[in-house]
Amino acid sequence: MKRFYSILVLSLALLPLTGTARTIADFFASEPGNIFPLLTRTNRLDMVDYYNSGQTFAMANNLTGESSLLELDSTYLKVQTSHAKVVEMVMRKVGKDTVITVIETVMTPTPDSRLTQWNVHWQRYISDRLFTMPAIDDFFVKKMPRELRADLQDAMIFPLIRLTFKGEKRDLIEATHGLEQFLAPSEYKRYAGYLKPSLNYRFNGLKIKPVK
Repeated sequence: MKRFYSILVLSLALLPLTGTARTIADFFASEPGNIFPLLTRTNRLDMVDYYNSGQTFAMANNLTGESSLLELDSTYLKVQTSHAKVVEMVMRKVGKDTVITVIETVMTPTPDSRLTQWNVHWQRYISDRLFTMPAIDDFFVKKMPRELRADLQDAMIFPLIRLTFKGEKRDLIEATHGLEQFLAPSEYKRYAGYLKPSLNYRFNGLKIKPVK
């Protein structure tokens, strides 16, 4: 019976989208594999079934590792797709359209994120004007001495910045840097007093803008 239910829900998830209300679980099931290549659609539906029945279940993925559904409601989900990657998804209305915002975070081991936005057909919105990923420089306070600024810019060739949804309605995105984990304690101490602990962003239609 459980397998029949999963197949039925999967079939519904793959039907052409109409005005019927959808949940984030529907889009989790219908994602074509760009974001969840390690999980089949049936895997994902089973994960939702287990979660909704109150069970914590680690699903075997396509790399013989394990994936777990950590959080789920009608508009938000969080999935540990492997030991090294976490995916968050938020569904929201923008005018008459539904937009899915996805944050993928890889543990490198210092967390590093990327953000993408998609329509209900899993076609990506691509525009540098919609969201600018913060750089390490954005965390510097104005009073940071020039020589320290230059030293840190040289040390951080690859910026490692984590994004996550925040707020009761998850309408904020918080960015944090990984300098404390990346640098030796003595080095980090040199810079700590000149760094903002986090940056916040807010949705504005399709755009995601800094909170000032």
